[in-house]
Amino acid sequence: MRRLWPSNTGALIDSTEVTMAEPDDRLRELLRAEPPPAVLGLPDAARAELAALVADARRRQAKTLEAAFAATLKHVPFPVRGIVKKVLVG
Repeated sequence: MRRLWPSNTGALIDSTEVTMAEPDDRLRELLRAEPPPAVLGLPDAARAELAALVADARRRQAKTLEAAFAATLKHVPFPVRGIVKKVLVG
């Protein structure tokens, strides 16, 4: 079964064309840790699909957090928004 997932660049990738080491490396990068043994025991295609799903979830989470932050700043009076943003973001 072929499944297409968006890559970090927005282009679609074919999860059936991922090499054996690639999904493991991508999972390590996304999780910032060694994947659990149960995950490493999954077939290559399932690990590639999992990596794509985690990457997509991270993108959606970042987009949602950015929107929430922007909405929060709208409640701060305009003259002090820059200061508040600098304090919150750094």
